[in-house]
Amino acid sequence: MMQRSVSLLRPSFHAATQFFVVSALSAIGLLASYTPLLTQQSPSIGVAYAQSTSPQVSQYARAAFYIEQQRQQDYAEAKKIMGGNVPEDVCRQQNIPSAVHDICGRFLKRSAEIIKDSGLTITQFNELTRRKEGDPALQQQIQSELLKLQKSAP
Repeated sequence: MMQRSVSLLRPSFHAATQFFVVSALSAIGLLASYTPLLTQQSPSIGVAYAQSTSPQVSQYARAAFYIEQQRQQDYAEAKKIMGGNVPEDVCRQQNIPSAVHDICGRFLKRSAEIIKDSGLTITQFNELTRRKEGDPALQQQIQSELLKLQKSAP
């Protein structure tokens, strides 16, 4: 999954922020693959939940789509600064240029703004990320929304 490309964290962020970034990257991984993830379905999460949250699914997909676009831009910028060699989990690295740390911080801030602009709270975004991991029907709904967004993007 794309989580390896840029793990957009700083070690000093608290656990909730770290979870947000992991959630965002998980959503981005889904965006990038467009294939169903093979995970076990949780008995407590059913198709009814996925179907009843269609507006939230659209909002989630929209947020993931625009976060991925931002990630790609920021990754390209970090790649230039680092001479083409961006380490795995670059934002967790200790010895990276301060400009790359700034990119990581900007990405985190911009991702939160994208989520809020989509109409979700970060908590709702994180909850949908958790739920999709065990709910193939929800994953499929998100993938469908992502495909629509990709087709309509310039």
